[in-house]
Amino acid sequence: MRRLAQAVWWWLLVTVLLPSAAWAHASLIASDPANDALLARAPATLTLTFNEPVEPLTIRIVDQSGAGASVTRIRRDGAQLILTPPILGNGAHVISWRVISADGHPVGGSTTFWVGRRDADMPQVVRSDDMLLRGAIWLARLAIYFGLFAGVGGAFFVAWMRAPAAPAMRVIGNCVNLGALAALALSVGLQGLDALALPPSSLPDAQVWTVGARGSFGLSAALAAVALLLALLSHRASGTSAKVMSLGALVGVGLALATTGHAATASPQWLTAPAVFLHGTALAFWVGSLVPLSLAMREPHQIVIDVLIRFSRAIPFAVAALLASGLLLAIVQLERLDALWTTSYGRVLAIKLVLVSLLLGLALWNRLYLTPRIGQGRVNSRRHMRRTIVTELILVAGILGIVGLWRFTPPPRALMVATEPFFTHLHTGQMMADITVSPGRVGPINIDIQLRTPDEDVLSARGVSVTLSSPGIGIEPSTAQARSLGEGRWQASMAAPVAGRWTLALDILISDFDQLHAEAEIQIN
Repeated sequence: MRRLAQAVWWWLLVTVLLPSAAWAHASLIASDPANDALLARAPATLTLTFNEPVEPLTIRIVDQSGAGASVTRIRRDGAQLILTPPILGNGAHVISWRVISADGHPVGGSTTFWVGRRDADMPQVVRSDDMLLRGAIWLARLAIYFGLFAGVGGAFFVAWMRAPAAPAMRVIGNCVNLGALAALALSVGLQGLDALALPPSSLPDAQVWTVGARGSFGLSAALAAVALLLALLSHRASGTSAKVMSLGALVGVGLALATTGHAATASPQWLTAPAVFLHGTALAFWVGSLVPLSLAMREPHQIVIDVLIRFSRAIPFAVAALLASGLLLAIVQLERLDALWTTSYGRVLAIKLVLVSLLLGLALWNRLYLTPRIGQGRVNSRRHMRRTIVTELILVAGILGIVGLWRFTPPPRALMVATEPFFTHLHTGQMMADITVSPGRVGPINIDIQLRTPDEDVLSARGVSVTLSSPGIGIEPSTAQARSLGEGRWQASMAAPVAGRWTLALDILISDFDQLHAEAEIQIN
């Protein structure tokens, strides 16, 4: 077990410090202008379309010289952000955006378009190295988890299972809860740094803390703080007062977890949020019981028996709720079985499941083997019980550390953005075309085209042919004739057999002597 614990902690340390390509769950699925589009003239508005509604944090336009200007005129329309940029000159422009997704996690990115001409020089968008920030967020989250589960859960166990309120338990509970409160306060600033993509040196800035306290994360942090404070107060109370305070603290744990995060914001939220609440409270009861049970093993025989009997009656319900809610959330997040080993989120979940299985095995050993022997008065069994509880605590630390990695790992349901239609916009001096490729993944695809003149009138055409090619992948061009749907709308059905960047070309026949040609890059996942 010691070697297993060491291996788990080394894996956690390496994993959290390694860079990753995907860190959040809101994803940009389209932009207007499309990425790498060449426009004849500067657009009056810019549009960013995400897979879910987002809250804008910072959006900047960086021109070819590297000069940037913040976009302050932003209108939200569902999952779209409609931007009114400053006056744009010729050359390359980068839209650098930073938003907060519905689950409270920040995400950023950029898209490039060109006005008038396509030059070799590209604007440079400076990004800070967030390795240190990432590690700090993980460590703060680990300390918060210990406070919510071990600290609050321990206070609830002492009050409701009538476990001996030993001085050691009060000291341990106070230290864990106070440490969690400090980590919780720091996490607000760390959230602000992550949201604004700023280095740790910007932590004293007031804007960092203001942004960190916004949205679902700020509400979750406030609820967690109330839960930790109630747990601290319950250690100073007794009887009914201690029960009421510890119960309020346990409810606060569930509410804090159910207001933000991956699982709580998954659809259908009316089902997933209560499942997260149940999962969190059940876990807090189980984890919180470990330290008081270990300390109770040193009490007189009858006190030990009474505590074990009360705990044995309650724990099956908590474990059943924990497993049922956990299974439901896993199904919602994974969406398919192979995601358990083909995605980062699934692999983290697989490791968690292994550790939980070991934890359940130890719990069954305590329940079916050691508890009856303690009832028979065997002193050695108490010592063995304390040792297995220490092992359980090590496993719990590994599980909480693993769970903390989900802050940085998008679930497979969020990675299904590839199934969303891919949208791009073409704009030349003679025509404009809105092109939608659905779905945006390998296999049969439909290509919908809306043709307009530069003056936004419907462009009449006698025929439209669509060509797909991908020289980089080694695929020769394939052409299909689009069918007219009226009012400048055309549709073609084709196949994209390989993922990657493809070139989509339109040949638009206006008359026997007039034909237009335009190309765009599309992404097939």
